[in-house]
Amino acid sequence: MSATPRLAAQELAPTDLVERLLDVSARLTDIICCETGYLESHQPLRIGELQEEKTRLANEYAMDIQAISLRKELIDRAPAEKVARLKTAMAKLDAALVTNQNMLGAVKSVSEKILKSVADTVNERKAPPVGYGRNAAITRPASGRGAAIALDSRI
Repeated sequence: MSATPRLAAQELAPTDLVERLLDVSARLTDIICCETGYLESHQPLRIGELQEEKTRLANEYAMDIQAISLRKELIDRAPAEKVARLKTAMAKLDAALVTNQNMLGAVKSVSEKILKSVADTVNERKAPPVGYGRNAAITRPASGRGAAIALDSRI
């Protein structure tokens, strides 16, 4: 790999650090929005295509943010306009993350309900007979719902 090594936040000029953070936060926001789009369009398996880049960008973002929180002077001399743009980009990323988190929570909830329904159906079919019913027929415990499983793809 001939990629240039990433400089530590302390090694960059304040303007360069802000520019790098602007770039990373914009790219990370795009990936998060793309992931949310995959969830909204019922293509959750496509999220895997984004994970490597998302992880790399999230780590870069976290390292720079941590360096700045430990040493505020790293961006003190950056132009106010660039710092304001960075704050706007960070707010946009936060909003995208909240939307993404809500969508992932909905998908998780639906998945868990489907799995529980399948498990209940399998367990119900494996349940031992409980005794004799009408006409001396062996009965099974009543579950209160049928064995059919349906999936509504809307979230």
